[in-house]
Amino acid sequence: MKLASLSSVDAAPAAAAQAHPAYRADIDGLRAIAVLSVVLFHAFPARLKGGFAGVDIFFVISGYLIGSIIIGGLQSHSFSFADFYARRIRRIFPALSLVLAASLTFGWFGLFADEYKMLGKHVVGGAGFLSNFFLWNEVGYFDTAAETKPLLHLWSLGIEEQFYIFWPLILCAAWKLRQRLFGVALLLALASFLVNVAGIAKFPSATFYSPASRAWELLLGAMLAYFSVNKLSLYFGARQSGGGDTRYELGSPRARNWLSVLGLLLLLTAFLALRKDKAFPGWWALLPTGGALLLIAAGPRAWVNRHLLARRPLVWFGLISYPLYLWHWPLLSFAQIMESGLPSARVRGVLLALAVLLAWLTYRWVERPLRGPAHGRAKVTGLVLLMLALALAGAWLYKHDGRPKRAAVVDNALLQKDLIMVEDVANVEACKKRYGFTTKYQYCLLDDPARDPSVLLMGDSHGYHLIAGLTRYYRAQGENLWFLGTRVPFLDMPPLDDPFQQATPQMMELALKTPGIKTVILSTALKLDPNSDPGRATMDHLRATLRQLLAHGRQVVFVNDVPFLNFEGRACIRRGAVAVTKLQLDCSLPAAEFRKAVAGHDAAVATIMREFPQVQLFDAAAQLCDAQRCHAMIDGMLMYRDTNHLSYRGDLWMGERFAQQQAARAAAGR
Repeated sequence: MKLASLSSVDAAPAAAAQAHPAYRADIDGLRAIAVLSVVLFHAFPARLKGGFAGVDIFFVISGYLIGSIIIGGLQSHSFSFADFYARRIRRIFPALSLVLAASLTFGWFGLFADEYKMLGKHVVGGAGFLSNFFLWNEVGYFDTAAETKPLLHLWSLGIEEQFYIFWPLILCAAWKLRQRLFGVALLLALASFLVNVAGIAKFPSATFYSPASRAWELLLGAMLAYFSVNKLSLYFGARQSGGGDTRYELGSPRARNWLSVLGLLLLLTAFLALRKDKAFPGWWALLPTGGALLLIAAGPRAWVNRHLLARRPLVWFGLISYPLYLWHWPLLSFAQIMESGLPSARVRGVLLALAVLLAWLTYRWVERPLRGPAHGRAKVTGLVLLMLALALAGAWLYKHDGRPKRAAVVDNALLQKDLIMVEDVANVEACKKRYGFTTKYQYCLLDDPARDPSVLLMGDSHGYHLIAGLTRYYRAQGENLWFLGTRVPFLDMPPLDDPFQQATPQMMELALKTPGIKTVILSTALKLDPNSDPGRATMDHLRATLRQLLAHGRQVVFVNDVPFLNFEGRACIRRGAVAVTKLQLDCSLPAAEFRKAVAGHDAAVATIMREFPQVQLFDAAAQLCDAQRCHAMIDGMLMYRDTNHLSYRGDLWMGERFAQQQAARAAAGR
C-alpha cells in the first residue's frame, strides 16, 4: 500500500473559506488533556512522568487554529493584521496580566530581595513574550532550580506568541508572491524539525527553548489547517491484480475512527514513555505532536472525539485550560519557595483545586468580558498599556535588586545576604577585559584588577562559593586572588559538549603560564569514583593536572567539597505569611549518611594525596561535620544558600577555617 496523492473533494479550493473555523468541542477536550497532563506532571511528577508533553499538544492545536484563521482569511480576502492581533491581545493579555500582577503582589510580601529581583526579570520576559529566551540564557553556571521560578511555564507562551508574530507575515508574503502556502509551511516545518534533531544532543537547552527548533510543532497544525480550509483529504491507493486502483480515503468514517484511536494511543504512549532525562523534543516529540495531529485530523465525528474528547467535563476543562495553565505553576512554585522544598502531596492537591477555581473565575469574569469585540479598540489599548506597565514594574524591580528595603525583608538583611550569590559584576567585566575573554563561558574575577594575581582559585560554582572567605584571607596576606571559572578544573577532561568545559583548557594554560602565580587552589563539585572506568579516567586527569602545576612551581591546594544536603539551605528558615523569619534549631544531615554516600570519593582523594604529598588538602566537608551530624547552621549562622552552595557567611566562615589551617601549617614549618 502506498501514499498515492492529495485529492480535493471539490476539484478547486473553497473560494469562500471561512476566516474563523467552526467551534469544535473535541478540540477543547484535547486542550483539557494537554493542560491536565502538564498540571499533574508539575504537581505529581512521579505519577505522570511524561505529562510535560502536554505543551506539545498545545503547540499543534494553536498552529491548527491560527493557521485556519489566517489561511481562511487570505483565501476569502478578509484577513486583516489589525483584526488578527487585536483578537490575540483580547484572548491572551487579560488572564496573563492578572497572573503577572498577582505574582508581583505576592512577591512583594513573601519573597526575599534576590527572589523578587528574579521574579521582576521573569515578569518582563512574560509580558514581552520572551520568557523562552530569558530562560535559555539563564541555563548555565549559576542557574537556580526551575522549581523556584514561578513564571517558568511562560516559555511556551513565548514560543506561541513568536509564532503568531512571524507566521502571518510569512503567509501573507507567500500569498502575495503566489507561492503555495502548503509548500511554504512544509519547507519551514522540515527545516525546523532538522534544527531540532540536529541540535538536541549538543545544544539541549537551546533546542528546548528556541522557536527555530519548536516551530515545526505549530506548523504541523498549520499544515493540517490548510487541508481543513480547502476541504482536502489524503487517500491511500492499492493496485489491484486485474488492473485499476482501490482508493481508501482518510475522510471515510471508518478511517477517521482509526485515526482518532491511533492518535489517542500516541498520546498515551507519550505520557507513559517519556521522561525528563530523554533528549526532548528531538524525535520523541513526534509522539505527542503526532497524536494531537491525528485526533484533530480525525474530525469531530470520529469515535474517540465524540465519545471522549467532546464529553462535557473535558470540554469544561478545555475552556479554562489557558488560565489553568497560567495559574497552576505560580501556586506550586511559590509554595515550594515558602516551604524551602517540595510541599506535601496534600498541599499540592489543595493548590491544584485552588488553581482550578482561579482559572474558572478568570475565565468567567476576566476572559469572557474582555474577549468580545464590543469597545474593541479601548480594550486593546487598555490591555497593551497594562502589559507595558507590568513589564516596566518588573524591570524596575530587577534594576533595584528586588527592593530590599521592603518591610517584608528589611528585618532580615543579614539572612538576605546569606541567600544570594554575591557577585562583583564590574570586577568580573574588568577581569574579562584584561584577559581578552569574550563569552559568558570564560568567567573571571580578580580581587584587585590593577595588580597582577598571585593566588589562583579554579573551579565551578563550588570554587566560587569560597571566594569571599579566601579573598579576605589572602588580601590580609598581601596577595591578590584570581578566580577562573571552569566546569571541572582538570587537564584534558572531555568537553562533554559543555561550553564551560570547552573553555577549561584555556583557563588551565593561564594557570600554568601566568607569571607570579604562587598558589593554585582547585575546587569542584565533581565526585571522584575509583570503582568505574570513567571515574578512574577522571582521577588520571587530576593526576596530570597536579603534575603539571607542581612542575611549574605552583603550590597546590585541593579542596574536598562540602556535603550535599538533602534539603534546601532555606529550609533552615521558617517563613510566615510574609518573609519575616526565624531560624530552626536543628538543621543538619546525619554524618554517617553523608560519609556512606561519599566513601568512594573519599578513598579516591586519599589515594591522590598519598601519591602527591606536596599537595595540600583542605577538607571543607570536615569543617561542617562532627561525629554525628553535618551542619547547615553553625553558631546561629546559615551555612548554605541552597542544597550545596555555601551562603555568604558560610563562605566567610569557611575562609576562617582555611586561615586556621594555613597558620597551623606555618607553625609546623610546612
